[in-house]
Amino acid sequence: MSNTPANTEATGPAESGLRILHVLHSHGHGGAESHALTLMQAQREAGHTVCLAGPHDSWLAGQCLNAGLNCEHLAMHGLFDLVSLLRLRHLIRRWQPDVVHAHLVRAAHYATLATPSPGPVRICTAHATNARKHMQRCQHIIAVSRAVRTNLLQHGYPARQVTVVYNGIAAPDNTGERAALRRELGIPPDSWAMVNVGRFIRDKGQDQLVKALSHCPGEQQLYLIGDTETPFGQEVRALARTDARIHFPGYRADVARLLPAFDAYLLGSRREALGLSLVEAAAAGLPAIAMAVGGVPEVVEDSVSGYLVPAGDTGAMASRMLALQADPAQARAMGASARQRYQAQFTQDAMLQGVLAVYRQTRADTGPNA
Repeated sequence: MSNTPANTEATGPAESGLRILHVLHSHGHGGAESHALTLMQAQREAGHTVCLAGPHDSWLAGQCLNAGLNCEHLAMHGLFDLVSLLRLRHLIRRWQPDVVHAHLVRAAHYATLATPSPGPVRICTAHATNARKHMQRCQHIIAVSRAVRTNLLQHGYPARQVTVVYNGIAAPDNTGERAALRRELGIPPDSWAMVNVGRFIRDKGQDQLVKALSHCPGEQQLYLIGDTETPFGQEVRALARTDARIHFPGYRADVARLLPAFDAYLLGSRREALGLSLVEAAAAGLPAIAMAVGGVPEVVEDSVSGYLVPAGDTGAMASRMLALQADPAQARAMGASARQRYQAQFTQDAMLQGVLAVYRQTRADTGPNA
C-alpha cells in the first residue's frame, strides 16, 4: 500500500455497498468526532451502510441520530469493560460488517478484541501524535497526518501498515454577507478581527494567543470561540480579563458560517495531530498564523497560506499578527492560497476516497473474511 498520502484515484465499484461499523469512545466534541461524523455521512452518500458503536449520551451519537445514521450504544468504560466487549462481539455477529473502523486507541482496543478472525477487516484511525497503544492487531492504520505516521513508525509499527489520509471537510456555504456577520457577532465594521475555535484545554493553547495579543498595540480584536466552562477556560478568561479586545462568544455550532466575518485565524496549540480547525479556516479563505507543532505545517504553508511560528513563541506570533494586519493585500493573497490548499488536499471527497482506498487494499491483501 502507498504510504503518504493515500492514492485516492477512483477504481470503480469494487467497494460499493460496504457495511462499515465505526467504533469511537468519546463524550466530547473535537477533531476526531467531527471527522468521524463527516466520514460516516460521506460514506452513506456514496452508497455504503454505516453504523456507529459508542456511548449513547455523546455529542457524536446525538449528531448521528439527528442525521439518521444508525447508532448502537457501547459504553467502553475504561479498557476492561467486559459487558462492552461482549456487546460489541454480539453487534459484529448480528450486523455482519465488511469493515470495523475504530477511532482513537480505546476504541481500537475493543474493536480488535471483539472482531473475529477470519472476519471483517480491522482498520483504525490514529488521531493524535502520541497515539501508539492498542492498535497492533489492526490490519491497517490510517494516520491523519505525516506527523502522526512518523510517531507510529518510531514506536515500531511497520511502514506498510500505516497510510496517511488527511481529514477533509465539505465545502462551506459561505454565502453570509460579511457586514451582516460582523453585526451579528458585534465586530466593529472596520476592525482587524482574528479568531480561534476549539475546546478550552491546555493542549489547545488559547492562553498563548492571549499572551501574544498582549504584545500587540492597537485595536485588533480576538474572538476565542468555544465553551469556557472548563478549568482551563476559566484560566484563559482570567488571563484576558483586563484586555477588552478579547471576546468569548461561547460554543457555536455554526462556526463555518461565521468564519468569513474574520480577517485571520490563529492557532496556539501545544500539540496538534493535524488541526481540523485550520482546515475549516482554509476552506473559508482565511490566512492562518499558527504554532508549528505536529501536523500543523502540513496544513499551513509558511509565508504562502499563512505564517508558522515556533512552538510557544508568543512574541513571534505577535510579530506575525502585526505584519499580517499591516498588509491587507498580502493577507487576502494568503487567504486565497489557503483556500486553494484546502481544495487540493482537504476536501471531503479526497478524504472519502483515501479511506475507501485503504479499505479496498486491505481487503485485497487479506481477503474479505481475513
